[in-house]
Amino acid sequence: MCGAPSSEVFDALLPDLLANTGSGYGLIGEVWRDERGAPYLKVFTLTDISWNEATRERVARERHTGMEFRRTDTLLGAALATGKPVISNDPAGDARAGGLPAGHPGLHTYLGVPLFHGGELVGMIGLANRPGGYDVAQLSALEPLFAAVGAIIGAVMLERERRQAETALRASEARWRNSFERAGAGIAQTGADGRFLEVNARMCEITGRTHEALLALTYRDITHPDDLPSDDALLHRLVTAQANIENREKRYLRPDGSSVWVQLTATPMLDDQGRFLHTVTVVFDIDQKKRAEAALREREALFTKLANHVPGMLCQFHFGLEGQTSVPYCSEGVRELFEHEPEALRADGRLMIQRVVKEQRKGVWESLEASRRTLHGWNTEFEVDLPRAGRRWLEGQAAAERLPDGSTTWHGVITDITERKRFDATLLNAQAAERANAAKTEFLSRMSHELRTPLNAVLGFSQLLLGDIQQPLHDGQRARVDHNQRAGQHLLAMIGDVLDLSRIESGNLPLVLQPLLLRTLIEESFALVAPSARASGVALLSRAGDPPLHVLADPMRLRQVLVTLMSNAVKYNHSGGRVTVEVERRDTDAVRLTVSDTGIGLSQAQQAQLFEPFNRLGAERSGIEGTGLGLAITRRLVELMNGSIAVHSAPGRGSSFAVTLPRSDPRPGAAASPAAGAATGSTALHSVLYAEDNNLNIELVRQLLLLRSGCELRIARSGREAIASARAAPPDLLLIDMHLGDMTGLDVLAALQDEPRLAGVPRIALSADALPDRVRAAREQGFDDYLTKPVDMAELLACLDRHLAAGRKRP
Repeated sequence: MCGAPSSEVFDALLPDLLANTGSGYGLIGEVWRDERGAPYLKVFTLTDISWNEATRERVARERHTGMEFRRTDTLLGAALATGKPVISNDPAGDARAGGLPAGHPGLHTYLGVPLFHGGELVGMIGLANRPGGYDVAQLSALEPLFAAVGAIIGAVMLERERRQAETALRASEARWRNSFERAGAGIAQTGADGRFLEVNARMCEITGRTHEALLALTYRDITHPDDLPSDDALLHRLVTAQANIENREKRYLRPDGSSVWVQLTATPMLDDQGRFLHTVTVVFDIDQKKRAEAALREREALFTKLANHVPGMLCQFHFGLEGQTSVPYCSEGVRELFEHEPEALRADGRLMIQRVVKEQRKGVWESLEASRRTLHGWNTEFEVDLPRAGRRWLEGQAAAERLPDGSTTWHGVITDITERKRFDATLLNAQAAERANAAKTEFLSRMSHELRTPLNAVLGFSQLLLGDIQQPLHDGQRARVDHNQRAGQHLLAMIGDVLDLSRIESGNLPLVLQPLLLRTLIEESFALVAPSARASGVALLSRAGDPPLHVLADPMRLRQVLVTLMSNAVKYNHSGGRVTVEVERRDTDAVRLTVSDTGIGLSQAQQAQLFEPFNRLGAERSGIEGTGLGLAITRRLVELMNGSIAVHSAPGRGSSFAVTLPRSDPRPGAAASPAAGAATGSTALHSVLYAEDNNLNIELVRQLLLLRSGCELRIARSGREAIASARAAPPDLLLIDMHLGDMTGLDVLAALQDEPRLAGVPRIALSADALPDRVRAAREQGFDDYLTKPVDMAELLACLDRHLAAGRKRP
């Protein structure tokens, strides 16, 4: 009986109670207590007196969970409130009666009996409609029966509590074990002798060993020798109760000989008498953090160098809540643009404003105030009066950021536009449209150049590392460098997004459609999206299917489509969510690629505007970064590859983007490319004059030409130096950057155009300026070839070989 549900136990008792008392209907309930300890009635068994469909549904619904009655100020609750039997042979005239719902069977007489077990109120019996009513004598006669029912209820409740406690204990143990094994940190129990007593799966991953292998070792066996003395001292302090908890960083040695940096927190565990049992150590892998810190220091140094060589000045301008201003950071250009030292501005930003001509200061302040209120970008032109340089025109462009304390900081660039202003003043109004177009082209060219230049070093040196035969990389290094190279190449492709959009609209975007294995492309895209997915707690799943499927598409553009869709699926997802990529063959001529997520989903109204350029559908107010261009470019790219894209979504239920592309058969194996280092033709010494003002690019080309034993590299760091060097000693080949410090590559070419001794010398442009108009203009003005940065090692060497070989054949 104790193990049976309450409803089954009481269902057998109620009919006997009704028969023994001659009652019309009744109930048996348990007394439960709310969070304040107040009693309420939970009824599992009662006479079915339902009088309509709604009451019948309620009885059926609450039969097993119990029907709750919480009011104790009614006739039904009086026995609970007083702990005494309640007899009412005239309920209609009883002040405690609260009335009956319409349709409820009549209540003519009532008996409520509280039930006790062990002195505690555990239940109640309610009986109604006994002909002739209820009296004390009858109550006394039924007392043994009521006591037995109370004992039964008490037993049922005790059994329930016991089972609940057992279930809770098992669940707690399971949760502990699950948490231990699945913890994101390594956890180890270590004895006083240093031997591992228990370790979790993450600890095994961090140390590169199996569970069984670790349990056979001590921490000394896997600790870097330089860290052992500190570890031994730490264990001694914990064992001898000299420390309660300690944190430190150290290195573990893995079986392959590599080391991994970790941060650990060690705590001693004691028994009831305070005697040492073992330590519990929580271990976090900080190896990537350590590497990132070193890389960050390098990037900071590079940023400082770049910032100090960028035309104009980079700066931060801070506006406090009380109106105080400061310049937390400014590059060296501030000395030229404002004739102030950076240190002076850090404490008082007004010194910059005081350089603005008096009649324009109010306008500058108002533009800053407007940007502060709206957090829109700040873009203002103004004049300054400088002690040495006199009056100059400057332009400021900055993005506003609201800080947690409510103050505002702008991050931006200020440049000298005096010459531009002077030039603009000489132009006629009819030339305004042409000026705007030229300025846009120049801006895009400069941005392309400035972004491609650092990528040239990143990708170029990556190629050198991958192609180094004398000091080859091991597999792990090669994989990481390869990932770095692919990610850099993808970033390079993304730089052209804005240009792509305009070229797509004009029909000038180049595409190379070829058979592509979707599984490989998905894996590459996963590698690019994986870091942001891990940071967001989103799982990436691939269902590429078998057999492998191929589509006819452009590899770079299809990867761009995949990364855009997967990145959006991660950004608009939630921690613990999923992003799934599925591939299926639709028919004999088409393959469908679907990217699905468990994110926030889209309404029908949002889906109608989904592919509009610069429309973020309200996400600009969510704090999630984006430009609103990704999906617009994605759809147009898919259509250019003879495909289509569709979306299925609902708010709160995630989204699925389905891309359908033409199916293709696998491409036959292509012949291997010639080795990058393979020399062609004669080994006679050749002289290459390279005009470049960027040290990283110079070093990259220097390292590349080491692969050509017959090449001598001469460096000219300015256009004038290149002209002088070429005239003094004509080289076998001219390699010219298009953006030198003192002139352009076209200027250098023009200066050398009529030199008789240079008539047959090949002229190669090597530049980060990749705009099609610039490439075409360079070829029209005399360049024999035009290579864009980031440079492809094999392409550059092949170009040099081709032109140098052709030069030898000239008479």
